[in-house]
Amino acid sequence: MPVVRTAVLLAMFPAGQPINVLGDAPWYVSYLFSPTHGQAAYWLKQTDNDMLLSGEVFDWAVFEDPSPDLSDRTRTVDMVIRAMEDDRNIDFSSFDVVVVVLGLRKGYPSDGGSTQAASRHRKHHGIVIREGDRFDFLAHELGHALGLSHSFGDPAFKDPGEDYGGYGHPYCIMSAMAYGGIGGPYFPAAPRDGRREYSALGPSLNATTALGRGWIQADTYNLAAASGPAEFTLRSRHWLGRLPRTAPQAVEVLAADGTNYVIEYREDADWDRGQGAPALIVAQGRGSSGDTHYPGTFATTYLGLRRLPIAFGSWNSVYNGPGFGMEVVGRSPDDHTVTIRLHQGRVSPVSIGFTDRTDTVGEEELGTGATTWGPGEKLCVEGTWEYRELARRQQAVVEATYPPGGVPVTVTWTLDAVPLTGASGQHTFAKEVEVANPRLDPQEDARTVVVSYAIERIAAGSRLRLTNRPEDETYQLDVAATVSTSFGAAGDRTWIEFSGREYRYPQDLYDRRDACIRNLVDIGHRFAKSKVLLPPDLWQHLGDERAERARQLTDVLGYQHTVGDAVAYRQAADELGALVHDASVALTVVPLDDVAEVRIPGGPIAPPGQALPWAAGPFTSTPAPAGPPPSDLDGPAGPEAQD
Repeated sequence: MPVVRTAVLLAMFPAGQPINVLGDAPWYVSYLFSPTHGQAAYWLKQTDNDMLLSGEVFDWAVFEDPSPDLSDRTRTVDMVIRAMEDDRNIDFSSFDVVVVVLGLRKGYPSDGGSTQAASRHRKHHGIVIREGDRFDFLAHELGHALGLSHSFGDPAFKDPGEDYGGYGHPYCIMSAMAYGGIGGPYFPAAPRDGRREYSALGPSLNATTALGRGWIQADTYNLAAASGPAEFTLRSRHWLGRLPRTAPQAVEVLAADGTNYVIEYREDADWDRGQGAPALIVAQGRGSSGDTHYPGTFATTYLGLRRLPIAFGSWNSVYNGPGFGMEVVGRSPDDHTVTIRLHQGRVSPVSIGFTDRTDTVGEEELGTGATTWGPGEKLCVEGTWEYRELARRQQAVVEATYPPGGVPVTVTWTLDAVPLTGASGQHTFAKEVEVANPRLDPQEDARTVVVSYAIERIAAGSRLRLTNRPEDETYQLDVAATVSTSFGAAGDRTWIEFSGREYRYPQDLYDRRDACIRNLVDIGHRFAKSKVLLPPDLWQHLGDERAERARQLTDVLGYQHTVGDAVAYRQAADELGALVHDASVALTVVPLDDVAEVRIPGGPIAPPGQALPWAAGPFTSTPAPAGPPPSDLDGPAGPEAQD
């Protein structure tokens, strides 16, 4: 195990004013060299015990200069080394790294970060920090002392002192203090010893660099040689280390042109508690901007991540990289592992399966009769028609599945937002129901309805059966399901309509009515100058068939409004109200002549919340200037900006 010998020099600069420093030499020994919680503990974890920080802390030396110039870190570290050599007769020849901790009053200017230092006998890696500097800042600088370079990310990200993309890996210590604007370390509510130095813990070192240095193991997926998709199990970076016969902590994807990509899995634990959720992180090694800028150092460029649990069916549930695609197919929280499937080329997200149907399972005739409609009483219906009064028992079957199968699936169901528990039971609901009547007019009433349910497991999911009572008339239920696995979840919903009572007329009545409506729609498309709109939220309650009839009726209403036929308009509105179970449905009439002109932007379109400074107005076509666009990730730089 290489031992990185480190000298820590505590240098107090009162600058003419009394100051109170918090830590003494024993505290800094713990902070730098403790194998359980200090900087040594961090780097032992990142290198899997390959790099041990060890050394000595030299207690506070007071520099009485009333206005010290600490604006150059190289000059500062050399000045402190020379003073320690002269005044304390310290020999630095055995130390690889020299860390100078400045004790300063708040606000006094100083330059911090890494540099080259020199003592009488040799050169050293020098680091200058201030008392109270964050954990991740010093961990980052010690990473440089171990020979590590900056990690890169989005090329639009620009931090002072680095090329575009530098410091841009949001989940790597070698981008510390910047994090690309979207990640972050862990800030405990009560830092150890109450010291700011134990804030901003982590994150881990990126897997590309760790793999290049031999600190983690990886499986390999060769895009050129693969015969098809392949599955790999990854262990969380925080869980154990390089162990034979266990899942590795990365997968390396090899491309035919020699570039490589590294996929790692991190749970939000240990040094990665700040990331907020388990995640799969993808970065490029060879051929990346980081590798080009710092060749031979295994520097990397962050490409993206997928947080767990994923949302089935969304594009955020899969990752498509250069020439390969990744999907999550399993997870074991107990083993701290996740299983992924890699593909040559792109991969599409997999949605949950969600189907429903409603069948009449029993029908009873309660009586017969006839209805006469005179001219102008009912849209497209005139004359005397016989009917049968029916009572119907209906059953709705809804299935929710995760189609790939092979993984444990849990499904939870709700009816009108009421969770269903147990394998079977009944629920009572207060509902607005449509009361059947022989004139087919919309009539509503407040009723109590009872629904029976039964839940059964099926392959890769669950089946819900719902049964109505005929006397409960016609009403709708909001049926929702959430399908969950150990690595993802998704929900879907549908509206089930039960029609317990019906006055059923001969099919010829419905055929003649529908043909009449279609004819009115055809005429309306040619002559209508108005559009009638339903309230937007009503559409979600309609199935496909009823939604199509509703669209037809709104077209009919638009035509009748155009020609000023108030009687026909009322008939069509009544028909529409019956269809959507709302006799007083609010309709909006929009004149088609009032359509506003839509202007198309001619210039670049900015992301949400970002103004383009080179655009003279929201729809100008002024060309963008040469060079990279401004980044909405720019922000105030921390001390690392000087690194």
